[in-house]
Parts: sequence; structure tokens; C-alpha cells
Amino acid sequence: MSVKINGTLRNILSDKSTIKLLATLTPEGEVHSAVKQSIFADEDGNIVYLEFFEKSQTNIDLVNSIWFDKTVSITAVTPERKSWYIKGKPVRTRVFGKEYEAFYRQAEENNPNNDLVAVYYIEPLEIYEQTYDVQQAKHKEKFPLYAHLDKYAD
Repeated sequence: MSVKINGTLRNILSDKSTIKLLATLTPEGEVHSAVKQSIFADEDGNIVYLEFFEKSQTNIDLVNSIWFDKTVSITAVTPERKSWYIKGKPVRTRVFGKEYEAFYRQAEENNPNNDLVAVYYIEPLEIYEQTYDVQQAKHKEKFPLYAHLDKYAD
């Protein structure tokens, strides 16, 4: 079931100082992850990823994900060290046409050496903040009796 990215997370993904890590599965089932700063959220709350290398492992994996209905994950880390996890499903790609052309021109303006290969659209399926403090609070709430006894010793 798909979820939408809210305005706060959209801003986080659009921030150039946010580190974005995209993890995919290779056709052989191995995990491949790489920092991909060309990930952002569109106005509809979907994720867009711009791929610049035809033979990159990520490009191969995303094509495979679309063909074989595989999911990917994105980790976004802000400069304040807040961390977000997004599980998503690549649902379509564009390699020509008006959508592609608009992204191609924008990418070329940002860096004349950019050579846009594909635009991928990733449908978010699950989103949660995985910042340590947030996860610790959730864990304590869900499992209140799980604690080391030395934490209670005087």
C-alpha cells in the first residue's frame, strides 16, 4: 500500500546537504547501495531519481526491480543527523519524452557534464524516522520491560 511523502520529508529530500543512500538488489540478489544525491520528492509525494550512468549497478538494478516487482530502500540523513528510512517500489522510468527532456535540461544547467540516462519514479510504501532518539523512544514504549538491570542499580 502506497504512502505519500509529506512536506517536511519533501524538503529534507530536496535539501542538497541531505545525504541520500539508495539500496537496490542486484539480479543475483545481492544488496547494492550508493549515495545518490539526485533523489528528490515531486509535488505529488512520489520519489524521483535521476540516473546519469547507463551501465551503473543502480541503473541495472532499477530496471530489474521494475521488471520483477522488487523494492528498494532510501536512507536520508540531514546535517543535524536526523535519519529517515523509505521503502519504495520503482514503478516507471522515462528515457525520452517531455518529462525526460525537462529533467535533462535542468540536469545540464546544474552541471554541463551531466548526461541524464533515465528518470525513475519510486512509489513510497513505508516511511519512518530512524533517528536514534526517536527509535529509542519507540522501543521503550513498545518493550517497556526490556532493559539491562544495571540501569536500575544504585
